[in-house]
Amino acid sequence: MRNLNYLFLIAITIFFVSCSSENEEPKLVEKIVTIEVEMEGNYTDYMVTFSVHSMLSGTSTFVAPVLDQPTELNWTQVIEQGNSYTLSFEPEVPTISATSSAPIHSLGLVFNAVYLGGETDDSFQPLSATVNVLADGEVYRQFEYEALAPGEVSVPLAEEITF
Repeated sequence: MRNLNYLFLIAITIFFVSCSSENEEPKLVEKIVTIEVEMEGNYTDYMVTFSVHSMLSGTSTFVAPVLDQPTELNWTQVIEQGNSYTLSFEPEVPTISATSSAPIHSLGLVFNAVYLGGETDDSFQPLSATVNVLADGEVYRQFEYEALAPGEVSVPLAEEITF
């Protein structure tokens, strides 16, 4: 009888261990996300490309970003089927901002700047930028971007973020 009690206890333990949540997918955290880009240096001498892609909610629902700043511009390229929104322009103001139109759990972003040409002098400062990704108003991630010297091939900042 004593062995039967031990076997019963082992069987219950195995049952509870096998029902644990190890195999369950972690729940996705969804937040309203804002991407803010603050540029410095001679940013008006550059062609800037800012792209937001793969904004997802739920299992795989596309969410569109809303371009908040510059207010007078719209996305220059929108591919809704690919959930890709791109803004290419010569900046007149140092700020770019886009916000998710609904809570999301992941996104991708690309930022790049290409010098438009012309003569530079000793006072020329290449474009630099700080890219902040805010989740529900709090800075979640921060990235730094430095444009290369005029005449060199630029290297984009490309990031994938999951909350």
